[in-house]
Amino acid sequence: MKINLRHATILGLVLIVAGAVIFLIKSSVLHYPLSPGERTTLWDFELYLEFEGRNEPARIEAYIPAGDVERAFPQEEFYNGSFGLSLIGENGTRNRKAVWTYRYPADKKVLRYAVQTLGETQSTPLPLAFRESEPQIIPFEADEVKRQAFIVWSGNLRQRSADDQSFADLALKSVFETRADNEQYADEVAALLDEGEGVVGRLVLAQQLLQSQGVPARIAGGVYLSDERRRLETRRWLEYHIDGEDFRFFPSDAPDRFFTIWYGPRPLVSADGVDDLDVQIALRSLDTSASAVAANTPGPLGDFGRAVGFGALPLTTQLVYQVLITIPVGITILVFLRQFIGFKTLGTFMPVLIGIAFRETALLNGVLLFTLLVALGLTLRFYLERLHLLLVPRLAVVLIFIVMTMAGITVLMTGANQAIGLSISLFPMVILTMTIERMSIVWEESSASEAIKQGFGSLAVAAITYLAMTNSYVEYLMYQFPELLLVLMGLCVLMGRYTGLRLMELWRFRALAN
Repeated sequence: MKINLRHATILGLVLIVAGAVIFLIKSSVLHYPLSPGERTTLWDFELYLEFEGRNEPARIEAYIPAGDVERAFPQEEFYNGSFGLSLIGENGTRNRKAVWTYRYPADKKVLRYAVQTLGETQSTPLPLAFRESEPQIIPFEADEVKRQAFIVWSGNLRQRSADDQSFADLALKSVFETRADNEQYADEVAALLDEGEGVVGRLVLAQQLLQSQGVPARIAGGVYLSDERRRLETRRWLEYHIDGEDFRFFPSDAPDRFFTIWYGPRPLVSADGVDDLDVQIALRSLDTSASAVAANTPGPLGDFGRAVGFGALPLTTQLVYQVLITIPVGITILVFLRQFIGFKTLGTFMPVLIGIAFRETALLNGVLLFTLLVALGLTLRFYLERLHLLLVPRLAVVLIFIVMTMAGITVLMTGANQAIGLSISLFPMVILTMTIERMSIVWEESSASEAIKQGFGSLAVAAITYLAMTNSYVEYLMYQFPELLLVLMGLCVLMGRYTGLRLMELWRFRALAN
């Protein structure tokens, strides 16, 4: 007995934990929304290239979103015209590059690349491949003067810092601190920065400084997702990783959201064999469903999320499961009400089936119709008892009477312009017939009060399960997170081992307790 109890407890807990883990992965990692109707902003990104052909071999290379940026929403489109297209990956940087080629292009040509993205925020983790890269000290390579200046400068920063984090803060501050026009940088920094050095040159210097101390660092390029604009500028920033923590340094104001496209100091687009290259970047925001975006998450985790869901099924099948998936919720509530509260019902799962029927009639109409049909059917059932009919013919007569009564109510209500008359046609006739039969048996074998008590108990449970199964949050959570079925199954296993007194029994025997 103890072994069975332990076995059931372990099984129930395993089911609950398994369902909860999958739920947490989908909600926390894949960002499936927890409430229906949540919206998010999706960005349309377009790279538009226009140029004049020289009537000689042409090659245009453009970086496109890196393959290890899994938060991109990959719906890529290429417009190549008559150009050939090759997609090339770079092992060192994990960049992706689109290469358009043509033998003898002439006149004006246009190439286009478009993608949709959710973008990233400061809290978005750096790509796993970069975070897991082994820290290595990369010495500074330059002429003797610059190398000497770099050694003096890095040694000074190291002396003034306490750890890698404070070293990085001091290094970035000294490279990018704002100075007046007539104010000079330190001698070492001035020697390392060429005259008129731009943001990329300073980021390269900061990257070399961090790498010389064994801190993984790299330059990232992309755009800030802020306004819908044409001819957007690309931005550059520094990514580095210290002691398990990710950092991004933006030379200008840090954006709320941005889109990483490539890594390294090279420009976004390079071209050979063409003239008047015009690079245009356009951005447009789209308000879209957050659950649809989460369901299209790329990568192995995205595949896992889609596998534990109904998104791959045909739409009609999805709509069927949208209703079916809520039935276990009603069943679990029924088990709780019977096991712990002590509700008595007609049949085991009949109240849940009645609750499903209420979906078509609404609660109040359903209760009224159910009570009326059961009362009329019960009257007929007692009359048939005098005729001593066998079980099956008797059930058939009751079922036919139920159909006739429903048809009569429908005709009368429709004539009176009442919508309730149409909804009654969807009431489950067989369930009503079996309810009447079961209630009459209890009436004869126990008492009228017991039959009425079980009838009201069934109606109360049906109403409670109907309210639960038609709750929009319950419908959404069960459909988006079907792994919650494992949790419900585990709860039913645990409740199945409860053999103590029910709440109604405690009330019934309260006199003994005194």
